[in-house]
Amino acid sequence: MSFVQGIPDAQGFRRTASIESLAQEHNLSVNTLYKLAQREDWKGQRHKFDSEYQGKLDQQRIKDMAEESRKFDSACLSIAKGLISRVGANLRDAQDKDATEFTPSQLDSLAGAALKAQKFAKLALGENTDNISINADIRDDNSFRRAMEMLDELEQAKRSGSVTTTH
Repeated sequence: MSFVQGIPDAQGFRRTASIESLAQEHNLSVNTLYKLAQREDWKGQRHKFDSEYQGKLDQQRIKDMAEESRKFDSACLSIAKGLISRVGANLRDAQDKDATEFTPSQLDSLAGAALKAQKFAKLALGENTDNISINADIRDDNSFRRAMEMLDELEQAKRSGSVTTTH
């Protein structure tokens, strides 16, 4: 058992015994123990146990990391909500006090803070924060075909010697 599965040490690491140490511990011949280990496929059993044990550890790590990620995202979302709330409170306070209008730089700072908080929250929620815009129709290759035809004509003209420069 200690050859196949090992025994946890004081730090929690699994330590496997060698056949030699097991033979000495149990007062057996090393050759006899080697034959027994070979006949019962101790190395194969150890490899199978190691793979299964490592798989269980990996699954636990994945669960732990997912939980930490969820907690972190929740904290980030709370921070973003607080920032947006603070910007809103500043704007409401200014309106309630009939204060003079904000200067353009103050409004820009408040808007920038709100935008950053919004992006921060969207990242915490796993959303994309950049606008992606593609204005191309990949099925319409007429422009590409015309460009290639012009390049072919230019190459043909250069070969015939009727064109000396290309710019």
